[in-house]
Amino acid sequence: MNNFIGKDGFIWWVGVVEDRADTLALGRCKVRIFGWHTDNVMDLPTGDLPWALPIYPINNSKSFSAPRIGDWIVGFFMDGESAQAPVMMGVLPGIQA
Repeated sequence: MNNFIGKDGFIWWVGVVEDRADTLALGRCKVRIFGWHTDNVMDLPTGDLPWALPIYPINNSKSFSAPRIGDWIVGFFMDGESAQAPVMMGVLPGIQA
């Protein structure tokens, strides 16, 4: 891997949670990342988005819950510009319409 976190850059992103049905129960979400993924769900369906891994709190990882659909997420890519390994760092709560 030529481009990974801490070596060739740190790429931040903001996106919106579209799916939180993680079959591995790790708290992963499918996040449509603004500026990286098209807004057109026909061109890039939610199911084709990569799973974004959560960062658990150090002091209480057992009580973590996944963000809600519609929440905005702040994160970074572990694989830099390849942008296939997103990590969720925090939530900007969404306002449901």
